[in-house]
Amino acid sequence: MKVSRSAFIALLAGSTNAHQAPRVLSDEAPIPAEFSFSIQRIESNDPLAKSSKTSKSSKAENRVKELEEMFPCLGPLVNQTVVDNYAEKDSTSIQNQGLISEVIGKEAGAGTTLRVKYEQGITKSEMIKLCVTKCEEVEEDCTTFLMREGTNSQGETDFRCKFYNDNSTAAQYDVKNPVISLSERGEFFNYSVFHKGDELLLPAHKGCDVPVGKALKIPITCRALQYVKDAADFWPPIPGFPLSENNCSQVLESLASDFEDYIAPSVNCTYSEFAAAAIDPSKPGVEIGAGFAGLDACLTCLEKAGGNCATDSFCGEDNVITKTCPAATCTLDGQNGQECGTCGDKCPSQCLAEIQTAMLCQAGAKAVWNEEEQLGSCLHADVDGFANYLADGGNGDYKCLNETAVPNWVV
Repeated sequence: MKVSRSAFIALLAGSTNAHQAPRVLSDEAPIPAEFSFSIQRIESNDPLAKSSKTSKSSKAENRVKELEEMFPCLGPLVNQTVVDNYAEKDSTSIQNQGLISEVIGKEAGAGTTLRVKYEQGITKSEMIKLCVTKCEEVEEDCTTFLMREGTNSQGETDFRCKFYNDNSTAAQYDVKNPVISLSERGEFFNYSVFHKGDELLLPAHKGCDVPVGKALKIPITCRALQYVKDAADFWPPIPGFPLSENNCSQVLESLASDFEDYIAPSVNCTYSEFAAAAIDPSKPGVEIGAGFAGLDACLTCLEKAGGNCATDSFCGEDNVITKTCPAATCTLDGQNGQECGTCGDKCPSQCLAEIQTAMLCQAGAKAVWNEEEQLGSCLHADVDGFANYLADGGNGDYKCLNETAVPNWVV
C-alpha cells in the first residue's frame, strides 16, 4: 500500500488509532510543535545509539590507558588535536650517518629512537600517537620524526621512530615503498616522515651522482677499455662484453662528472696493477686479459663484502679492501668454509685510497631504495644547507677522514 507523505507525517505527529482518519497536513502547513517534540525525544532517548557512543568512547579511553602503561616513560599521551598538527610525507626517509656525523663526533643531531616489537600488537595510528607524544614531550626541540613500519613473513608489524629537529644535520631522500630488508628474509619496510607544518624543512640528500649496484658494471668495463685505448691506442675485445668503442663512448658521455672524479681513478689503478704484474715479454698482450680479470675479481669481492654508512669497513684498520682471509677451513663435507667477506687477496693494496673513495661514493650515492635493493644515501659529502664539515676539516667528499686535520671547533 502506498502511503502519502501527509499521512506519514500525521502518523508521526500522533495518530495512534488505526481507524481514525489521518490528519491531512499540506506541504505549506507549519509542522506542529508536538511533531518536533516527538522527533527530539526519539533522537535524544535512543538507547542503542547512546550505548554505542558510550561504548566506543570508553573503549578508546581504555586503550589510551593501556598504551600509557606499556610506555610509562612517555607520560600521558597527547590528544588527537596535537597529532593532527603533524603532516605525513610518505615514501621518504632521513639519513644522518656517514662521514659528516663522524667528523662532527655524534649522530649528526639526531634524537633517540622509539621501537615497538612485533608481539606488542600496536597499530600505525597508535604508533603515530606514541611518536608524536615523544616528539612533543620528551625530545628537545623536536619537529620531525622518521617512521619505519616493518612487516615480516608472517604478516606481523613492528615500528620504529627516530627523532629530529630543525637544526639536525640530516637529509631527506625519496624511497619506493616497500623497501627490502637486508638482514631478514621476507621482511619489508615502509618509510614516511612526520613533521610539524606543511613543509619538511630538512635539505635534500646530495648523493654521489653515479650508477649503483648492477648498473655500475658496464660503465666500469667501458672505463677500463678506454684506459687501454688511451695507453695502447687500440680497443681490446672482451669475451662476454661485446662493447664497441662507439657504444662505450656513449655510455661514458652520459655519466655525470662524479663518475670520472670518484670511480674512474680506482678502475684505472686496479686494472694497471694487475696488468703490470702479468707482463710477459714472450706473450705480448697477456697483461690486457690479466688486467680485466683482476679488476673483475676485485669488484666482485667488494660487491659481496658490502658495507654501510659507518666507514670503518672501508677506512678502518681492518677494512675489507686490504684485510686478507684467514687460512681456509674445511667442513665435514670436504669443502671450504664460508667466505670471510674481505678482499685483501683480490684487490691491490697500492690502490687503497682510490678504492676507498670509490666505495664511499657508492655508499653515499643518490639513494635507490625499493623492494629489491638498498643502495646509497649515506652522508659522505657536504650537503647544501649545512656547514662544510668535510671541506673545513681538511678532508673532502668521499674521502676517508684525515683525523689530524679535524678542526678544534668540531665538538
